[in-house]
Amino acid sequence: MRLIARGWSAGRLTTDCSGLENIPAAGPALIVARHYHHAYDGLALFAAMPRPFHVIVTLDWASNPATKFIMERLAKIARWPVLLRADAVARRDRKSGALFSARDVPGYQRRALREAVDLLIDGKIVVVFPEGYPNIDPHYTPKTGPDEFLPFKAGFVCIAAAAERRSKRQIPIIPAGLRYTPGKPCIAHLRFGQATYRRNFNDVREVVFHLEGRVRQLSGVDGAVKP
Repeated sequence: MRLIARGWSAGRLTTDCSGLENIPAAGPALIVARHYHHAYDGLALFAAMPRPFHVIVTLDWASNPATKFIMERLAKIARWPVLLRADAVARRDRKSGALFSARDVPGYQRRALREAVDLLIDGKIVVVFPEGYPNIDPHYTPKTGPDEFLPFKAGFVCIAAAAERRSKRQIPIIPAGLRYTPGKPCIAHLRFGQATYRRNFNDVREVVFHLEGRVRQLSGVDGAVKP
């Protein structure tokens, strides 16, 4: 995956990264990142992070059985949990020949949760994009502007909580901000913040609110961080 990402980035993308000291040298970590570009976000992470990592990805965008088959096999090899976005499935389900229905969503969600927790238990790094949709996507995105943020979904907190119950240890949740400078090549500015722990908050809502704010700041949205 890293070699593929390197080849795909050549001439298209360079990455400027800071805050790598916040990524643990060993052990589990859950990275919550801004989702700006459907492909470049992952390429920037591969360019910046020395440790292997696993991304929670969606498959509801697949438009034919061959794509679905190939992507599911690749994700299985890479140990990338696959889920379905309920709203995306509902939108596609109105079209003839849709690959997924609302009945498929819970099974994919449960399997993705289990696989993400297993990865953390194994001491791996898991990356999640809590917005659910990028700003730039060739298939569909509800975002309409370059600085738009969608509210974070709370699934990443459920993943951390389940991993902590099984491992009896705290899982660091690390915010990651992304912004891009257009050009040839385009420059991805990737910033990692300090780890957050669930134990420091009263409830799930507080965790989500805090991490969403930190990711926005690290991305330079709302002028919180200077370019």
